[in-house]
Amino acid sequence: MEERATDLVIKNLRKSFGKNKVLNGIDFELKEGERVVVLGPSGSGKSTFLRCINWMEEPTSGEIIFDGEVVTEKNIRQVRRNIGMVFQHFNLINNMTVMENLTLAPVKLKVMKREAAEKRARELLRHIGLLGKADAYPASLSGGQKQRVAIVRAMMLSPEVLLFDEPTSALDPESIGDVLSLISELAERGMTIMIVTHEMSFAKEIATRVVFIDKGRIIEEGAPEEFFSHPKTERVREFLEKVL
Repeated sequence: MEERATDLVIKNLRKSFGKNKVLNGIDFELKEGERVVVLGPSGSGKSTFLRCINWMEEPTSGEIIFDGEVVTEKNIRQVRRNIGMVFQHFNLINNMTVMENLTLAPVKLKVMKREAAEKRARELLRHIGLLGKADAYPASLSGGQKQRVAIVRAMMLSPEVLLFDEPTSALDPESIGDVLSLISELAERGMTIMIVTHEMSFAKEIATRVVFIDKGRIIEEGAPEEFFSHPKTERVREFLEKVL
């Protein structure tokens, strides 16, 4: 069986904020079609890891290689077209309508003309049942609706990889299911996904691989069945006893 191409290779990734070392040498590969769930305690570096991948935070050192090219300041705009990111607090622009939020990046980056961008936005909004909110402002949406719009915004550029940074942590219990269903649907369609989440049952269901980060390092990784049932390290066993 032919192996899939590797989309993303990370070598010795380190990130410090002043004297605070958050990432301490991460080596990682993500292959096309994988769904990687990133777990770990608060403050372990999970969100920083995701933010460094598409340079929302510039790495202190190390290499990020995407589709065979080292990511630098010179090519980061092109890379971000192909690595979408969904944040825990939505990051929608409050003084823009839903439609304006969705079409801003494709039009500004000259990926689509406005008419084509609006057509795609309407199609995506219709698919998630929010077409009627196209002219609404974010303040009028529920948390779950905002997050689904944020996911659609990330999909507007047809990225190769989607990064999710705790996409349900700011939501009420009723909204969590809607957002997780949308992420599951993207996964079923073959989207390459990395997700930081505290939803353990969802992690078991969606992951093709689980990565555990603690103190800025990958401590353990493996298939979800093995990771959750037979953890190899004492640190992961301690963590799972608290969260399961």
